[in-house]
Amino acid sequence: MQQLADNIREQVRQRYQATPIPAFLAWWGRELGTLMPESLSRRLMPPKPQLWIVPAESGGGDYRIWRADGEPKVLDVFGAGEDLQLLRGRWRDILAEFRDGQPEVRLCLHEDQALALPVEMPAAVEGNLDQALRYQLDQLSPFRADQVVLDHRVERHDQDRGRIEVTLRIVPNEDLDPLLDRARAFGAVIHAVDTLAAEDPPRPEGFNLLPESRRPRYVHARARFNTLLGAGLVVVLVLVMAQTVILRERTVSGLAAEADELRVEARRVMQLQQAFEDTLLAANFLAEKRASQPAVIELMDELTRILPDDIWLQQFQLQDSDLRIQGQADGSQRVIGLLDESRLFDSPEITGAISIDPRSGQERFRSQVRVVTEPGPEADESGETGS
Repeated sequence: MQQLADNIREQVRQRYQATPIPAFLAWWGRELGTLMPESLSRRLMPPKPQLWIVPAESGGGDYRIWRADGEPKVLDVFGAGEDLQLLRGRWRDILAEFRDGQPEVRLCLHEDQALALPVEMPAAVEGNLDQALRYQLDQLSPFRADQVVLDHRVERHDQDRGRIEVTLRIVPNEDLDPLLDRARAFGAVIHAVDTLAAEDPPRPEGFNLLPESRRPRYVHARARFNTLLGAGLVVVLVLVMAQTVILRERTVSGLAAEADELRVEARRVMQLQQAFEDTLLAANFLAEKRASQPAVIELMDELTRILPDDIWLQQFQLQDSDLRIQGQADGSQRVIGLLDESRLFDSPEITGAISIDPRSGQERFRSQVRVVTEPGPEADESGETGS
């Protein structure tokens, strides 16, 4: 089960390394680093503390101890014949100088201590490249897979040919094991076995020849703390933004509810205003109607005033501005003249046939006259003169 998990993790790592993401992140980190002062950059993004154990190129057993969390420099040289107890004390002193957490320890071999092979493989095996290389190792080198430790790096993808170019590093177990045993003897925990590039100052090439099962887990304490702190800040920022959005939604919902209430209240006020205007219009209509024509009592008073006592009215009917009267008189034509003299009546006429009442001997008449609603100046003046 553990072997399966290691294989899956290695496949994921290889696929990730084959993508342009690591190179982009490395470039992005370098660009961000140039934008900040060096002191602040070292506080926010401190370099990973590293110790390089570099065996003597001649194989004499001496180890040079390099510190590489800044400009690489040699801290000490552990001689081949020195007492292990003394070396353990000096190693503990070196580790005590790292105040930001324990360093990553890399055993860095020289180029002539490792076999470098350029290999071309089909692109289809990239997802399981390590297993494919071990399977064909006896064809690529004079060693079998169980005799060496190895690591690889994909250098280039040839999409047209469907091939990948791989750099392979191989170290025989019989050469590596004594170097590891001596480093462990004075207390060093080796996290990676790498090779040094021929540069000044030297630089590891980025391989790790140790198999997954033999790699101690290394945690950069300061970087982990900064990562956790950054993740915490991101979480707090997300919570603040979420709270802001929630408060905004609540505020918007509250304002929308208030707006709905105000809209309903405004609609109610408009309805009341419309009802008031309708009532006022009806009241004004009646008032204007009454003001536009004389009252019925006034018309009856006018008829009583202008008609003599020998003219009797039997019917009085007012419809809008039309007044119809019916009665008896000695000479019904006199009624037209009397009505025409009044300032309240206009255009009097006899309607229907005139007949004789057998009992009284008077003429029965029906007359229609228009009631003057807005008396003109001449009628006012005649009315004033008559009064």
